[in-house]
Amino acid sequence: MSTTVHIFSKPMSYYEGVLNPALVGKNDKVLLQQDACYDHTRYSEIFSENLYMLENCSIARGINSTTSIKLIDDLTWVDLLAKSDKSITW
Repeated sequence: MSTTVHIFSKPMSYYEGVLNPALVGKNDKVLLQQDACYDHTRYSEIFSENLYMLENCSIARGINSTTSIKLIDDLTWVDLLAKSDKSITW
């Protein structure tokens, strides 16, 4: 079974009209980094499972994530990518 890590770095409003949530498969993972962390609530409404946020980005922006988002460090991010078949940076 193929898995993809979808990496978002901007708020969800940036992707409106471009992103079709159906492009993210059930087994895919979504990673929030940089300014996407500001819009973590909206991302969690669309991608309720397999949602990750870089802890460093969260701390730098003063964001406390919801319980549905898994905070990960840089080593876990690398591991997440290594265990996936591919990654897409939006």
